[in-house]
Amino acid sequence: MMFIQTGSQSLDALLGGGVRTGMVTDVYGESGSGKSQLCFSLCASCTRVGFRAFFVDTAGTFRPERVSEMAGTKEALDRITFIRALNTQDQVSAVERARDADARLLIVDTLTSLFSAEYSGPARHLAVMSHLHDLATFAIGADCAVVVTNMVRNAPTETGKSIQREYLGSSVSIYSHVRMKLSIENPSRGWFHAALLQPAAGTAQFAITSRGLSDRD
Repeated sequence: MMFIQTGSQSLDALLGGGVRTGMVTDVYGESGSGKSQLCFSLCASCTRVGFRAFFVDTAGTFRPERVSEMAGTKEALDRITFIRALNTQDQVSAVERARDADARLLIVDTLTSLFSAEYSGPARHLAVMSHLHDLATFAIGADCAVVVTNMVRNAPTETGKSIQREYLGSSVSIYSHVRMKLSIENPSRGWFHAALLQPAAGTAQFAITSRGLSDRD
């Protein structure tokens, strides 16, 4: 087991040292809360120490120039295999391709968007759980850090107010070893908040700069 650093010491401490290999880490939050930026920073950290990363992009979020900026060199991209998944079959089959690539980090950004478009009702939950089971089995067997990002939805409460809940969260949580919610704290200063929900509870603040994630000043 090893840890892949996020770029922020406070966030690494919250995660017990960073994102762990052999586990599925589920990161969810509203749009603009730093999910993809965290993924880019993890790719930069992974390649910086000589390992390979595998990035499955389901929503057109991957920015190679941003990863290069965070890593400090364009050569980092040579250690990243990029897959643009256009349907769930592309997304599911990418797991075996990551195994062949000997990746130490596998990112799926985002997890549920394609399943949401192609499935409905109970079939959607079953398909997502099957995919996550494959990801969890791969993470453990290959000693690879698997990071998935996910969306949130506004759910009504008994008081009439709405709260943010992870999309398909009841299904995603079954095979996720670590769950963390990101939120925007001060967008003008690039400040963000992380709340660890599983396996323990805690919070951390971090910043996003031109060089990636860091601690707040």
